[in-house]
Amino acid sequence: MSDATEKRIIIPPELTSVEAIYEYLGQSLEFPEYYGGNLDALYDCATSDICDPVCVVWPKDWTGGNPYLYLLAMRVLGVLLDAAQENPNLRIVQAD
Repeated sequence: MSDATEKRIIIPPELTSVEAIYEYLGQSLEFPEYYGGNLDALYDCATSDICDPVCVVWPKDWTGGNPYLYLLAMRVLGVLLDAAQENPNLRIVQAD
């Protein structure tokens, strides 16, 4: 039995909206067409639709100085961290 190679997804810190973050995650993680681009849909897909090992590399600092985007991005990160506790195929790390 061979282990699957872990896919690495790097979240670009220059994304300028939470919608762009959802879209990037949906495309990069190959979520199904019904993925709704919100926190609930993110959790549902991250816990049930990721079947091969994947590592999401999250930027430590968001650029652009938009505090609202920062807060929304931290909520997305929190959902991903919760999903990673439920799905052993999902790993989240923060980039330096």
